[in-house]
Amino acid sequence: MEKVTLQDIADVIGVSKNTVSKALRGSDGVSAEVKNKILDTAIRMGYKKIKDLPNKIINVTVLCREDFLVESTFWSNVLFGIENSTRNNNLKLSITAIDVEGEENLNIPQTITKETTNGIIIVGTLNDKFIKKVEATKIPFVIVDHYSEEIECDYINSANENGIYKALKYFYENGHKKIGFIGNNEWAYSFKQRYYSYVRYMKEFNLSIDSEYVWLDINLKGTDFFKDVEYFKRKISLTDDFPTAWICANDKIALVFIRSLVEMDINVPDRVSVIGFDNIEIGALSYPALTTVNIPKQALGEKAVQQLIYRMNDPERPYEDIRLSTNLVIRDSVKKVI
Repeated sequence: MEKVTLQDIADVIGVSKNTVSKALRGSDGVSAEVKNKILDTAIRMGYKKIKDLPNKIINVTVLCREDFLVESTFWSNVLFGIENSTRNNNLKLSITAIDVEGEENLNIPQTITKETTNGIIIVGTLNDKFIKKVEATKIPFVIVDHYSEEIECDYINSANENGIYKALKYFYENGHKKIGFIGNNEWAYSFKQRYYSYVRYMKEFNLSIDSEYVWLDINLKGTDFFKDVEYFKRKISLTDDFPTAWICANDKIALVFIRSLVEMDINVPDRVSVIGFDNIEIGALSYPALTTVNIPKQALGEKAVQQLIYRMNDPERPYEDIRLSTNLVIRDSVKKVI
């Protein structure tokens, strides 16, 4: 990327290079309205010297569920992307956790006002009524890894549909015809998209779906999830109809599923192949190493900041629904069958 110059900023706004220079130096002779527009444009364009300016502080608040702050596999990477991008764009960042009671009671943090907050990034699934309360503040906001037909705003998501397609295609190319799915169709938006995509692409590959092996009632909440294999042990019955391959809605599900199979002396991948979703770090260290769909987690956070800056500067432009591409990471948890 070429270095942004004073002239580049002047050309975008339609003022002189000298006016831009004065505004960025905080000199007199430039109206407050023009100065703010120049500063905002410089930040949006990535003008590197903007970080030296103390007189224009843009405050960005992240809203997320409180368990996201202790989760170290997925959300920490998204939040790091947000932190990294706000720092590079000289934005002041704060993160506010929303507990279950606060979300249910629609309690917007008192620190979030138009006077104190310039933009909001909502990370993950919060209920529509809560988000509508955020919308009512009239503060620009962007939502990451969630979508609602009821909320008009900018969205940043991964290409869940294409990720499931790639996973199913890989199974199909390796001879698997009986493919199950594990997720939760009443939880996160991304989980719903992955399930709907599984149904759609199973049909496109002319593969039948056995409802007995579509498990949508798994509970992912709670810190003891990795220890809980009883859910799977109650479900698993190694009959001739049991699928040779399974797609899991995320890597955590896949890893506990594999652990359960192994504890029941069912070999992975010789008898059962498994593909996860998210590409969390521990998947590469598991045995067998987990084949998974990679999500650009840090890039989701970075893109959210870029989109928020765009929205703060161009509030009247059409909202955008942005999907970042995924890719299949092939490891050892899938075996070719005859």
